[in-house]
Amino acid sequence: MNKFENQANNDVCIRDLKQLGREGGAQVYLDTGEILKLKPKYGTVSRRAYVAGKAMTVELKIEYKDVYPAIRTIERNGILIARRCRYGMLNRLKLTGTGYHRTWKRKLGGNT
Repeated sequence: MNKFENQANNDVCIRDLKQLGREGGAQVYLDTGEILKLKPKYGTVSRRAYVAGKAMTVELKIEYKDVYPAIRTIERNGILIARRCRYGMLNRLKLTGTGYHRTWKRKLGGNT
Protein backbone atom coordinates (compact mmCIF):
# COMPACT_ATOMS: atom_id res chain seq x y z
CA MET A 1 0.00 0.00 0.00
CA ASN A 2 1.29 3.45 -0.90
CA LYS A 3 1.97 5.51 2.23
CA PHE A 4 1.14 8.74 0.36
CA GLU A 5 -2.18 7.44 -0.97
CA ASN A 6 -4.27 9.10 1.73
CA GLN A 7 -2.39 12.39 1.28
CA ALA A 8 -3.03 12.60 -2.45
CA ASN A 9 -5.94 15.03 -2.10
CA ASN A 10 -4.45 17.22 0.64
CA ASP A 11 -2.91 19.89 -1.60
CA VAL A 12 -4.30 23.37 -1.00
CA CYS A 13 -5.71 25.00 -4.13
CA ILE A 14 -6.98 28.49 -4.90
CA ARG A 15 -10.55 27.25 -4.38
CA ASP A 16 -9.63 26.45 -0.75
CA LEU A 17 -8.24 29.96 -0.23
CA LYS A 18 -11.49 31.47 -1.54
CA GLN A 19 -13.55 29.22 0.73
CA LEU A 20 -11.45 30.18 3.76
CA GLY A 21 -11.96 33.83 2.83
CA ARG A 22 -15.73 33.31 2.73
CA GLU A 23 -15.72 31.59 6.12
CA GLY A 24 -13.56 34.36 7.63
CA GLY A 25 -10.85 34.59 10.28
CA ALA A 26 -8.06 33.06 8.15
CA GLN A 27 -4.56 34.48 7.81
CA VAL A 28 -1.68 33.46 5.58
CA TYR A 29 1.97 33.87 6.52
CA LEU A 30 4.16 34.61 3.51
CA ASP A 31 7.85 33.96 2.80
CA THR A 32 8.47 37.71 3.17
CA GLY A 33 7.17 37.66 6.76
CA GLU A 34 3.99 39.55 5.89
CA ILE A 35 0.52 38.50 6.99
CA LEU A 36 -2.17 38.23 4.32
CA LYS A 37 -5.83 38.35 5.39
CA LEU A 38 -8.08 36.17 3.25
CA LYS A 39 -11.19 37.63 1.62
CA PRO A 40 -13.68 35.82 -0.67
CA LYS A 41 -12.07 37.04 -3.93
CA TYR A 42 -8.60 38.26 -2.95
CA GLY A 43 -6.20 38.74 -0.04
CA THR A 44 -5.14 41.98 1.64
CA VAL A 45 -1.79 43.00 3.12
CA SER A 46 -1.35 45.97 5.47
CA ARG A 47 1.46 48.33 4.47
CA ARG A 48 2.55 51.85 5.28
CA ALA A 49 2.09 54.28 2.39
CA TYR A 50 1.77 57.96 1.64
CA VAL A 51 -1.72 59.14 0.73
CA ALA A 52 -2.14 62.84 -0.07
CA GLY A 53 1.25 63.54 1.54
CA LYS A 54 0.44 61.80 4.83
CA ALA A 55 1.82 58.47 6.02
CA MET A 56 -0.90 55.95 6.85
CA THR A 57 -1.61 52.24 6.87
CA VAL A 58 -3.33 50.97 3.73
CA GLU A 59 -4.71 47.58 2.69
CA LEU A 60 -3.33 46.30 -0.63
CA LYS A 61 -5.37 43.82 -2.66
CA ILE A 62 -3.39 40.82 -3.91
CA GLU A 63 -4.79 38.13 -6.18
CA TYR A 64 -4.50 34.55 -4.91
CA LYS A 65 -2.73 33.36 -8.06
CA ASP A 66 0.04 35.91 -7.49
CA VAL A 67 0.64 35.07 -3.83
CA TYR A 68 0.15 31.27 -3.86
CA PRO A 69 3.85 30.35 -4.43
CA ALA A 70 4.92 32.56 -1.48
CA ILE A 71 2.57 31.01 1.13
CA ARG A 72 4.32 29.32 4.07
CA THR A 73 1.44 28.60 6.45
CA ILE A 74 -2.32 29.14 6.70
CA GLU A 75 -3.90 29.70 10.10
CA ARG A 76 -7.48 30.31 11.25
CA ASN A 77 -8.44 31.25 14.81
CA GLY A 78 -5.06 30.07 16.12
CA ILE A 79 -5.29 26.65 14.44
CA LEU A 80 -2.74 25.67 11.80
CA ILE A 81 -4.69 24.66 8.68
CA ALA A 82 -1.92 24.14 6.13
CA ARG A 83 1.85 24.37 5.78
CA ARG A 84 4.37 24.05 3.01
CA CYS A 85 6.01 20.61 3.14
CA ARG A 86 8.90 19.21 1.17
CA TYR A 87 8.52 15.83 -0.53
CA GLY A 88 11.81 15.06 -2.24
CA MET A 89 12.35 17.89 -4.72
CA LEU A 90 8.74 19.15 -4.50
CA ASN A 91 7.43 21.84 -2.16
CA ARG A 92 3.70 21.39 -1.65
CA LEU A 93 1.18 23.33 0.39
CA LYS A 94 -0.59 20.58 2.35
CA LEU A 95 -3.63 20.61 4.64
CA THR A 96 -2.86 19.49 8.19
CA GLY A 97 -6.28 17.87 8.68
CA THR A 98 -7.46 20.19 11.47
CA GLY A 99 -9.39 23.45 11.29
CA TYR A 100 -10.66 23.13 7.71
CA HIS A 101 -12.37 20.35 5.81
CA ARG A 102 -13.38 20.52 2.18
CA THR A 103 -17.02 20.22 1.28
CA TRP A 104 -17.75 18.92 -2.18
CA LYS A 105 -21.08 19.51 -3.84
CA ARG A 106 -22.73 16.30 -4.91
CA LYS A 107 -24.12 16.05 -8.39
CA LEU A 108 -27.82 15.38 -8.39
CA GLY A 109 -29.31 12.87 -10.76
CA GLY A 110 -27.49 10.43 -12.97
CA ASN A 111 -26.01 7.12 -11.95
CA THR A 112 -24.13 7.67 -8.71
